[in-house]
Amino acid sequence: MQGARTGSHSYSILQGKSKRCYFTDTETRPLERHHIYFGAGMRQISDKHGFWVWLKPEWHRGTSGVHGRDGHKIDLRLKRDCQRKFEETHSREEFMAIVGRNYLGDEPEGKPQMPADTGGFYLL
Repeated sequence: MQGARTGSHSYSILQGKSKRCYFTDTETRPLERHHIYFGAGMRQISDKHGFWVWLKPEWHRGTSGVHGRDGHKIDLRLKRDCQRKFEETHSREEFMAIVGRNYLGDEPEGKPQMPADTGGFYLL
């Protein structure tokens, strides 16, 4: 099994051990493992840190899928979701040292902080 190799996460940091499509939340088979950060050496980094999700084939390889012609938006969403999740327990500097790129722009790292003068409410 690919995730069981030494030095690899056997679960996704976004999905845990659940084997469901990340976008549809269905268990419909087949499901394909998508490495969120891919390319030269990045697949191994994604394996090592759990930066991957399960996707239905049409969300993975279809025209509108993450690797498809029209898939840029969902590819970017996965990269951002993954970085946000990682930064819940790690710093942005740690993420940058691993991946080499910030996908969140000027978004503050970690969990959103509630301003004190809002009466407990804040905009997302």
